[in-house]
Amino acid sequence: MPCHSVVRNARLDDGGVTVPLLFAAGKRLLTEVFGLGDPQVALDYLAFAWQKGGGQYGCDNHWVAETDGEVTGLISCWHSHLPEEFDRVTLQSIVDFYGIDTALDVVLKSQMYMAVIEPPMFLEMGVGHIAVVESARRKGVGAALIKFMEEKARELKKNAVVLNCELDNHGAIQFYQKLGYAEHRVNDSFMQMIRAIPLNRSSL
Repeated sequence: MPCHSVVRNARLDDGGVTVPLLFAAGKRLLTEVFGLGDPQVALDYLAFAWQKGGGQYGCDNHWVAETDGEVTGLISCWHSHLPEEFDRVTLQSIVDFYGIDTALDVVLKSQMYMAVIEPPMFLEMGVGHIAVVESARRKGVGAALIKFMEEKARELKKNAVVLNCELDNHGAIQFYQKLGYAEHRVNDSFMQMIRAIPLNRSSL
């Protein structure tokens, strides 16, 4: 049965729910990069980074779905209007958590994966870190998060929303296809999917 979800900015105190969701959104990659093979280390880093606020894994660039007062989903986005310090804060959180020597290993691993994950173009908005708590799946929460981001893309005058899926994540690919997303770019590991976002007449 569909449930009504409100999408709002994430807060620091959402971390008890959002950090496991962050991990679930990219468990294999996050364990390899930030856990150095250990899932618990990856989770500990994500909890640390969430509390920093800024950067790729901080709460400031995340939104949550809230259903009956409970956080039920998570999403983030990347685009040309992000704060100038976004990348610096991300890097600083890695150095602060791991120390400089291990941080270099983490950054190198991250760059290897980033080389095969297509970033959004200037007129595109990328979305990611999409996850829904198990009890709220198949109830419209994921769709509500995506639709919220499509409206944000329209406000930013982007002409498309893109997202990346691992090729073997067939369930996610089918879900996005139902929402109107189509294959855009493909490599050995990931498929980038895209949906055009026409501007409202009032914004022209």
